[in-house]
Amino acid sequence: MSEQLPLMPGCDFIELYKVLKIQAWVGSGSDAKLVIGEGLVEVNGQVETRKRCKLVQGDVVAFNGEQVTIGATSTEARPANNDKPKVARKKPRPSIQF
Repeated sequence: MSEQLPLMPGCDFIELYKVLKIQAWVGSGSDAKLVIGEGLVEVNGQVETRKRCKLVQGDVVAFNGEQVTIGATSTEARPANNDKPKVARKKPRPSIQF
């Protein structure tokens, strides 16, 4: 049985190169794009060379003898946009009149 990787709340898909990074199968995004481009990654049993291939629930990704299944949306709560600290905005400078 393969490991499950849940999608983030509010997301319907995840891009292939991000899965390789999240699983720590590669060290960086550029490494992920390199191995995908070389045809070393399979999605649902087929070699996939599209780096930004959109994976949805049920897709199976295999690389270097390991595999992961894209699962349902995670139930972990992400901070809402209104929880972010507010950034102070600068007041506009008054125009100079001569």
